Amino acid sequence: MANTSHLIELASTIQSQVTEFHKLLAASGQPDPSLELNAPSPDFAAAGVQAQDVRSKLLDQIDELHDLLLTPMEMLLGTTPTDLVSRHTLDRFQIYQKIPVGETRTYTQLAEATGLPLTVIRRLIRHAMTQRIFTEPTPGIVAHTPASKLLTEDVSARDYWGTMSEIVFPAASQTANALSKWPEESGLQTKETSGFYLAKGKTVYQLLEDEPETHKRYDSAMSANRNNMLFSVDHIARGFGWQPFGNGTIVDIAGGIGTVSRSLAKHFPDLNFIVQDRPEVLAVAPAIEDESSKARITFMEHDMFTPQPVKDADVYFFRRVFMEWDDDKAVQILRNLTHGMTPGKSRVVIADFYVPEPGEAPLWIERKFRNSDMLTLVLSNGGSRDREAWIKLFAKAGSGFVVKSVKPLKNSDMMITEALWQGE
Repeated sequence: MANTSHLIELASTIQSQVTEFHKLLAASGQPDPSLELNAPSPDFAAAGVQAQDVRSKLLDQIDELHDLLLTPMEMLLGTTPTDLVSRHTLDRFQIYQKIPVGETRTYTQLAEATGLPLTVIRRLIRHAMTQRIFTEPTPGIVAHTPASKLLTEDVSARDYWGTMSEIVFPAASQTANALSKWPEESGLQTKETSGFYLAKGKTVYQLLEDEPETHKRYDSAMSANRNNMLFSVDHIARGFGWQPFGNGTIVDIAGGIGTVSRSLAKHFPDLNFIVQDRPEVLAVAPAIEDESSKARITFMEHDMFTPQPVKDADVYFFRRVFMEWDDDKAVQILRNLTHGMTPGKSRVVIADFYVPEPGEAPLWIERKFRNSDMLTLVLSNGGSRDREAWIKLFAKAGSGFVVKSVKPLKNSDMMITEALWQGE
């Protein structure tokens, strides 16, 4: 019997998975995805876990099929830094806002509105169109796509790509130089030896402190993935056992405006939360609108590099904090917690980026994890910790910490590490 072509098998699997995905969407009342501007958008999360799993497999299989149809050189040429050129320029010249959603504009109108030459504006927008940003339904007429509509209506989405272009890309171009200049410091989270420091002459935090408008845009950019299922805070609610803490207290350290606490408060109506952060961060925290949560969420100014003032809490929680700090600083943060922790009761719960072992996750998801890992290398000469690194970190922080579990959150980009404080 002749061997079945892998190409045929893969295409057949994709076809059956698409059929299953369509049925799962329909069963949950969700429409099929569409690239049409006014078509309803499916809520993949609302379609259920099974639909999310099928979608993940499909994205992986379609990615493989796409790569199989390319030569090695074509595959390598598929990634280009010039993708950022049109995105950055369209943002800088506010072209998204110059085409109201539901309307169209000519290239001539956009050239007049921006002051750019007609030939340049046309080249930039047509380049963006290859990324499905804008479309040209008739020659010379520019109209919106779902992607350009999002960039027009969502300031955080624009800020994300603006930040990528103006902060991350220059730093990325200097990272190899930084590694060559300071090889002994590579990956040690010494921020003064990062590609960012080489590009800007200061650390990320120094830049944000010196430039309030940049800081504002950076914070906005960090919220751009709030609707991305991989980044959803709901994974923290579902992926860790909060129920046993009853009406206990969760201290959300470096919790920003309280995004995680607000979400957990809705899921667990008996828990109480204290959100700690710097005063300038808490100053911009919006009011808590959920009536059932108002009395259970409080805010407190606190520097995590000083002793923890809240005593006897059930959980001292961190989300996406430790990736920014080397082991010495991380140990300092953990040791400061012990001033408030009760032996045998209090525990540390950390949700942070992780990098899976090769093949542990679908390639399209692993690529996102490793991009996040590269981002920390670029910005702070840091990196994501794996299971072994978390266990070693707590061992450095003291024998009183007993690591209970280190596990990835399903369909998320994070790993949850839990350690009980037994006292010394």
